[in-house]
Parts: sequence; C-alpha cells; structure tokens
Amino acid sequence: MTPENVIEKWADYFNAGDLEGITSLYHRDSTLLPTFLPKLLSSKEQISGYFVAAIEGKASIEVNVGQSIKKVISEDAYLMTGSYVFCLPSKGEEKYESWYSFLIDLSVDSPIRHHHSSRVPFDFDLSH
Repeated sequence: MTPENVIEKWADYFNAGDLEGITSLYHRDSTLLPTFLPKLLSSKEQISGYFVAAIEGKASIEVNVGQSIKKVISEDAYLMTGSYVFCLPSKGEEKYESWYSFLIDLSVDSPIRHHHSSRVPFDFDLSH
C-alpha cells in the first residue's frame, strides 16, 4: 500500500457512503479537523459521527491524488497535502474547493493518524 492508495481508498469509501470502510482507515488515536465542523475530533466515535452526517447528506468529493504533495516523515510515515472539491447536495449541489493534509502511517492497518481539511478562501486562486 502507498499513501496515495490510502487517499484513493478514502475518496472511494466517502463517495460510496461506506462508513465502515472510511472509519477503518482512521487509527484509534487519530484526529480530524473537518472541513464543515469548527472543532477538533479526537476519537473514533466523533470521527464516525462526522462521516455519518456527511453520508446522510449525500456529500461527495472529487480528488486528484496525482496533484498531491508527498513528504516522507520516516520509513512508513508520510504527510500528504493537496486539494479536493466537496459537492453538497443539501446546498443545491454547491461545490467547495478545499485543502487536505493527511498524516499516514503505513506500519499499521488503520493508517490515517491525522486529517486536516479546510475550505480554500474565496479569493484564493489555486492556479498559481
């Protein structure tokens, strides 16, 4: 498995509404700073609750892992940063360009140790 595979699986599980799949990627001690919730989630139960709401709201994402930046932290740990687009049917199919950072530890079965996601500021142009 590669860190790119982890992000691809994450996106596939998210878009399929697979709660068990997506939460299985998060380590039991992981943290999540979510895009649409103004608080730090620091337990599997909190992270699961966030994804239940996203799945029930039929949210989807578009991510191009090929455009991410990979930084090697150690032999099995990677910091992956990039962008994705959230589509929220509950907001009239509005799309929200967002940034992500994943700290991925490939030495464990649940490799996401930390995930931070935030909306790109409205006046920021990603083309530069």
